[in-house]
Amino acid sequence: MQRRAIMPKVNFYLLKQNTEQARALLACRLAEKLLKQKLPVQILVGSLAAASVLDQLLWSFSADSFVPHALCSDPLNMEAPVTITWDQQPCSATYLLNLTTAIPINHAALDTIAEIIVNDEAAKTHSRQLWNTYKQLGYPLQLHQL
Repeated sequence: MQRRAIMPKVNFYLLKQNTEQARALLACRLAEKLLKQKLPVQILVGSLAAASVLDQLLWSFSADSFVPHALCSDPLNMEAPVTITWDQQPCSATYLLNLTTAIPINHAALDTIAEIIVNDEAAKTHSRQLWNTYKQLGYPLQLHQL
């Protein structure tokens, strides 16, 4: 069993694209990568509708991959290595892919948070605010420009 980090590490992923589809695809690829490392993952989205779209995308984003997952509202979610939630309902994952605009309410209990940012000025401005908030909390930060 892995030990929990003293404080979460926050990775910011700045996309070249400016679409929510690109953001969701990166979340799928990151979930797949973390699954291969046997790390439990939670993906936080803004609504049930967004959760349903991501649910379908995780089944179809790559013909060569299989990402077992469940919605947090599913009674079997504890068996799934990847869970999707829209109401910040915490699952057992310690790695969070954040597709919302808010800092996760359970941020202090996580090992790693991934903030996926589309390439438009409003999103970048908001991500700078998130960066400063996380920095004030003392979290280690890293920027990945894709």
